[in-house]
Amino acid sequence: MRGYSLETISENVHGRLYGEPELVVNRIMTVDEAGHGDLAVVFDSKIAAGIEGSRASAFVVPMKIPDIKRNIIRVPNPRLALIQLLNLFHPRPEREPVIHERAVVSPRAKLSPGVSVGAGALIEADVEIGAGAWIHPNVCLGEGSIIGDQTEIFPNVTIYPGTRIGRRVRIHAGTVIGSDGFGYVNLESGEQGKIPQVGYVEIEDDVEIGANCTIDRATLGATRILSGTKIDNLVQVGHNSEIGKHSILAGQVGLSGSVRIGNHCVLAGQVGVGDHVQIKDGTMVGGQSGVVRDVGPGRWVGYPAIPVIKALRAQHLFVELPALRRLVRDLERRLTELEGREQSHDK
Repeated sequence: MRGYSLETISENVHGRLYGEPELVVNRIMTVDEAGHGDLAVVFDSKIAAGIEGSRASAFVVPMKIPDIKRNIIRVPNPRLALIQLLNLFHPRPEREPVIHERAVVSPRAKLSPGVSVGAGALIEADVEIGAGAWIHPNVCLGEGSIIGDQTEIFPNVTIYPGTRIGRRVRIHAGTVIGSDGFGYVNLESGEQGKIPQVGYVEIEDDVEIGANCTIDRATLGATRILSGTKIDNLVQVGHNSEIGKHSILAGQVGLSGSVRIGNHCVLAGQVGVGDHVQIKDGTMVGGQSGVVRDVGPGRWVGYPAIPVIKALRAQHLFVELPALRRLVRDLERRLTELEGREQSHDK
């Protein structure tokens, strides 16, 4: 792996260097695991406490960290610096576009220049793939799907017919996009009658979708994920739902049908959202919360989800319930005694 001098690194992250400009580091590692020749990135004062015992040769630290007698580069935003450093040390590998001999590509498919298709991939009729897209092994692109420029689809992803995917989208292994929405009607016979799902899924530019997610096609119209949104692994998006721009859905989030999530929202792990619920712009929902009615903006948590300040007060009261129960019983006992005395006096 290629090494870089601290001077070069400091210029790359627009930081202030305190130490040896010509010192070369070869890897980016955590403070705990770093060794000689490594560079560690420190996000906050809690992690900075481990610098003294670290064997790293240099550190990238926030501006506010006190003076440290080590090689350091001060930056305004260490997390942004980490992105820049990882791109520097681990650049995206160059590849020669190739259609593997074991890929099956319909003669009616349209592949733009620079497209790569891996072994075992299936590209059905009327599929359109934009320039520079990378289709990994065993991907299935259903009839009439559209894949934008520079999009990367990892192994074993299934894209159902009619799906529309924008530019620079990344879809990780095992995800299924465009499967039928979950729609049934109770028949007089007692059977479940399936509602035909004839809509599609539309994913805009710069979206990233994790592994083993499922995004259902709409009953009518479209299920939509707007530009810049990031979805973690094992997320379910129900039919006719819409996720706004630059939102984040953490692992195991589940959206029912016709959910509307605004722009710049965050749903933490295992959040469940009921049918036809709207989550307004800028809303954050805490982990394992259940959203059963419209919420937002602000921070919400719990089941059913309520504003976090109310949830904290309720949690405090919950802890106090045993003492409150004892107090109520004591008051009941004393009230009973008082009533008994009054009855005695009346006699």
